This record gives sequence, C-alpha cells and structure tokens, in this order.
Amino acid sequence: MLQSLTTSSVPLPALGSWRQAANVCGFTIEPVFRDAGIVASETQAPMRVPPLNLFKAFSMCVERAKGHHFPFALGDSFVFEHFAEFDAFIASCSTLREMLELASWARELLAPWMIIHLDEFGSEAHLRVEMAVPDPDPRALCHVREVALSAINQLIRRATKGSRWLLSVRVASTPPSHQQQFTQHFGVPVFFGEAADALVMDRRWLDMPLNAFVPEAHNQARMMIERRMSREVGERRLVEEVRWALERRPELLRDGLEATAAALALHPRTLQRRLQAEGIKYVDIQSQAKCQRAQTMLKRRAISMESISMELGFSDRRAFTFAFKRWTGLSPSAYRDQLGQNSR
Repeated sequence: MLQSLTTSSVPLPALGSWRQAANVCGFTIEPVFRDAGIVASETQAPMRVPPLNLFKAFSMCVERAKGHHFPFALGDSFVFEHFAEFDAFIASCSTLREMLELASWARELLAPWMIIHLDEFGSEAHLRVEMAVPDPDPRALCHVREVALSAINQLIRRATKGSRWLLSVRVASTPPSHQQQFTQHFGVPVFFGEAADALVMDRRWLDMPLNAFVPEAHNQARMMIERRMSREVGERRLVEEVRWALERRPELLRDGLEATAAALALHPRTLQRRLQAEGIKYVDIQSQAKCQRAQTMLKRRAISMESISMELGFSDRRAFTFAFKRWTGLSPSAYRDQLGQNSR
C-alpha cells in the first residue's frame, strides 16, 4: 500500500488557488512545496504529484497557517484554473441538479481520487464526498476532505448567488481540535462521527431555477468540455454516463432503458447497442445502481423497507428483499442489523 502511494500520482489542480490561500493564511506556498518535495511549474494542465507529497504539503500548510484553517481557505479560493469551460458550464446551468454533471468531468480531468454522490432522502439531498486514494491511515485524508467540502460549498454558493442553500455538514471523522472552525466556516450545524462526509441541503434546491436557460450557451460549454475530455482522457465509456445518470436521477431506477436513454438524449436502440459494445447490459448497470442506492438508504433507519422498495421500483417489500438478498447474500433487515453492530 505504501509503495502505491509513493509511485502513483494525483493531480494538484489550481496552483494559483494554493498561492492565494497561503497568502490569506500568512505564509508563502513555494517553501512548503519545496520541503514537501513538490516542484511547482506553470503548466497548462494540473501538476501531478505523489499522494504522500500532497498529504505532507497539506499538513505543513495547516501548521504554518495563521488565523485561518488552510483547507477552508483553499476551498474558498478554489477556481477552475485552465478550465474556463467549466465556469461557462456552471454559468449556463438552469438548476443545481444539472450543474452536478460537472462532478464526473472534474473527476476525470482534475480529481480522479474524489467521487461525489447525490443521495436524496425525503426532503433532504446529500452531496456525499468519497475519497478513492489508497491510504492505510484515513487521517492522512482529513485535510483533503475539508478542502473538497469547502470547495463544493463555495462553487454552489457562487452558482446560487450567495443563497443560504446549506442546511448542515456531515463529517465522518471524530471531532478535531479545530471543530469550532467548521461551524464558523460553513455557518450551519456540523455533525461529526457520521457515516460519510456530506453537504446537506433542502431537496427542493436541486431543481430551483438558477439562470435563464440559454440552450446555445449551455450546449457550447458542454461541447467545449467534451472536446477537452476526448483530447486529454479519451472518449468516456457510456457505462459511466449511465451510472452517473442513475445516481443523479434516482427516479430512473424505477423505469426502464427507454427513460435513461431519453435522459442521455439517445435513442434506446443506440444506448443498448453501445452498451453491448462495451460488454455490459443495461439491466446489470441498473441492478448495481439499485443495490448501491438500497445500501445507502438502509443506513438511515428512519426510512422504512416499504419506502425503499417503492423508490427502487419494486412491486412490494418481498420483491425488494428477494433482489437485495441476490445482490448481497443478506436480507435488507440483516444488512441493517449488521450496520448497527459495526457502529457499536
């Protein structure tokens, strides 16, 4: 595990944002990078550095900061440096739900170690942040998580023109020594020891109008992003598009291939043919998405089995139980009980 952290590399996006955050915190970033073994260069693409070097730089920045918590300063100053088309896309999105499509592009171009999930529970929507960097010690990622939560909050606050969209913040780690700074920074209740890191909002915010929809500007921004994607990371596999659509729009889990094809602006036969070319069936992708959604909902004991069954498109609880047991080897009740035992 340590070897992979040393030999692999992750992007270091927005070098200018690092400099600005360091200035806010009362130090200069260049000596930190030098001591962390990072050779900064002004390139037209994000630098790539070994994860261990990145974690070391974060820790050093936190230690040198004066009067501010560095991860929050970095998140607040984060900009899509060298990616003007991302800003154009945000400015042309009509809703937050539409804007969240940016997460999959940002992951492939800027932060392959970060996955953003959209979970919808009743009246709430949770933007759940998951880190995929291999690391035996979760504490090494705590500052990276703080930056991610702060940056996402800043981008959405900018898109909503300063509206108070955030209800609360959930943090998976135990309360840190700078716990009070979380509340001061986000301005909402912050809960520690949660199942995941997440920003919580009123679900209605997902579909509230942000901007006057101008199809030409929106399509142009999307086309620019797709061009960069094909140039820098190659054509995205359609299976990832389908998975993201099912995660972003849970109502598609109740429908068939035709509804998902419409959401992706594809003819059903085209979607089916392209998935077959990638060696996977739509029903298998949908089953995986239903399983993941079910596991997420089962973590919240206030959600009944009947509600979960209905949201996932099953005719009744028995049908859901049969499917869940086929996916995981456990009944939904046994899975929920197992979660309770592991949290003790």
